Amino acid sequence: MIYELHDRWLAINVDSLFVKTIQEFFDNYIPSKKIQHLLIQNKHILLDGNPVKREDDIVGLKLEINIYPEDHQYKKLNYKLDVVYEDEIILVVNKPKDLLVHSDGNNELTLSDIVASYYADKPYISPLPIHRLDKETSGLVIYSKSIVFQPLLDKLLSEKQIRRNYYAFVKGKIDIGKIMSIDKPIGKDRHNANRRIIYRNGQSALTKVRCIGLNKADNYSVLLCSLDTGRTHQIRVHLSSIGYPILNDTLYGSASDLCIRMGLFAQNVEMYHPLKEESITIEADLPADLEKLYLKGLK
Repeated sequence: MIYELHDRWLAINVDSLFVKTIQEFFDNYIPSKKIQHLLIQNKHILLDGNPVKREDDIVGLKLEINIYPEDHQYKKLNYKLDVVYEDEIILVVNKPKDLLVHSDGNNELTLSDIVASYYADKPYISPLPIHRLDKETSGLVIYSKSIVFQPLLDKLLSEKQIRRNYYAFVKGKIDIGKIMSIDKPIGKDRHNANRRIIYRNGQSALTKVRCIGLNKADNYSVLLCSLDTGRTHQIRVHLSSIGYPILNDTLYGSASDLCIRMGLFAQNVEMYHPLKEESITIEADLPADLEKLYLKGLK
């Protein structure tokens, strides 16, 4: 897709599309029936400056969409956000440890509060996370900036066209190069609401693991983990279940003096960009303590 953003309006070169009607455009790029209806009802999608109907032919005409149709009020915070990637519809940030992505009902500061503050001067942006990380986990989190394209990003995630890769630093020795697939269902622990357990009748969960580093002296291994599903605490539960708990994961393992955080970092995102229509890879640098473990594990 060839496009330009003018203020809130995305102007699309229809010759770069493989669709002929407004409804075909909706089917490919805006899968939410509710958003489709609101765009038409509020005249936020135009052909040559005129309101559209679903059956309208777009060939040869100028297609424009207001991709930021709402206004908000965001509180300005004195907190620097680590932005790794940003374009018209996507924001990717590096979440620090011990920070919730969004509120769990308490009044503590969340990553989403900080992201909203980042857009205090652009209150038409509607940042919403399309996935989450555990409070203790640091690394990349993807936000949608436009409520118009949020459903499409959600769809891409569910269809595994957005993949998240993690570094896990675990207690125990695993041979470098060893590959494992951990396919075990996960359910809630009836005795501890904060925990998850391997449970026969739980949700299906698949984690793919490859060992890329080993430090025998300090008894830890460095793993590259890829998620095929996104269950709560999935990597933590799966690795603990096979005898390799993550360092400093006190819920599923034990404390460690090798690093100052839990040894799980969302380092890499591979995704198909729905507007650019190409695959992109976004990476974050490891925090200093995990970088030290990573380098020692490669020796």
